[in-house]
Amino acid sequence: MGIIDRIILSIYTFLLAFLSVAAILLSLRLIPLELAWTSLAYMYGQWEASLVGAVFFLLSIRLLLAGLRSHKAKDTIVHHNDLGDVHISLDAVENLIEKVARHIRGVRGIKVKVALAGQGISVKLKAVVSPESHVPTVAGEIQNRVHEYVKNTVGIELADVRVMVENISNDFKTKQRVE
Repeated sequence: MGIIDRIILSIYTFLLAFLSVAAILLSLRLIPLELAWTSLAYMYGQWEASLVGAVFFLLSIRLLLAGLRSHKAKDTIVHHNDLGDVHISLDAVENLIEKVARHIRGVRGIKVKVALAGQGISVKLKAVVSPESHVPTVAGEIQNRVHEYVKNTVGIELADVRVMVENISNDFKTKQRVE
């Protein structure tokens, strides 16, 4: 459920709680019946009231569908062995590839995208390379190291390794550390 659905659900729950309290107070005779009838009679024939009702109906349908929507399981690589199955998520493979590519000389920054492709996985890398390095050599080294590292660590062949050099820059992209 996304942030918009959560905000809508919070507002919807607040208004439903308000209506529930009004129903309790009305049933315990703490609110005069004439006040409730006057409020309902005021809404009779008002198109604005029907618009508010339609909005709440549509919100109810949206929240119902958001709650029933099944979340697709993350894509994984499955290895079968004698003791059972081992599932390796594609996110874990992305992190491994990012780690190995970041340590290649001449690479200033890297973004990794991994997808299942037939019997193997497809890797797309977007790199920022330093200006003093030979770009085709660095790109080739990224491809070779990533291919060997994934083959040795994860145990699966890569369908392809695509490297796109987005930028050539001296700036290091460093991650902020929280201490």
